[in-house]
Amino acid sequence: MLRLGSLTASLFFAAALSLTACDNGDDDGGTDEAADGSDGAEEGGVCGEEWAEKDGTTPSIMDIWGAPCTTDADCAAIPGGDGVCVDNIVGVYDLPGGYCAKLGCELPDTSTSFVPNAMDCDPNGGVSCAGIQGVYTICGLPCTSDSQCGREGYGCRIMPNIGAEGDEAYCLMNPDDCCTSASNECA
Repeated sequence: MLRLGSLTASLFFAAALSLTACDNGDDDGGTDEAADGSDGAEEGGVCGEEWAEKDGTTPSIMDIWGAPCTTDADCAAIPGGDGVCVDNIVGVYDLPGGYCAKLGCELPDTSTSFVPNAMDCDPNGGVSCAGIQGVYTICGLPCTSDSQCGREGYGCRIMPNIGAEGDEAYCLMNPDDCCTSASNECA
């Protein structure tokens, strides 16, 4: 299984994304708050500032998966005991305040970007594996609305750069304001 620390994979993934990184896409990740087709991002924001409209009453799904962290020990509640604190995705996106997850889950082939109810993520189900097979994969809890993402700076959207219409959405950072791509395509 691939781990985030793999320099070769990180460089490959960062290079592959350099053509499309921070493309300011208008996908809404299936959120009900972004029904107007916008992604909720405001121009010139700061990574970690709120960018997604939330109702303030929906319980957060980010208590274990996607919980804030500074060390791997903060992610001990991840099933299997192998949770890690992720603060950047292969040099392309910062995850403000850290993001508890499990890395290295299995996708069946290179044309699949997510697997719902991935047993290697959580044997109890409900957690999906997302990413690019052989490059970078991460377990995450799917969402259906921004309001489920109870952390400031996170909203419900499909994975930038690899997600396609119909894919599951996850509580993620603002892809425009949190882009750290060296290609400087976020401006």
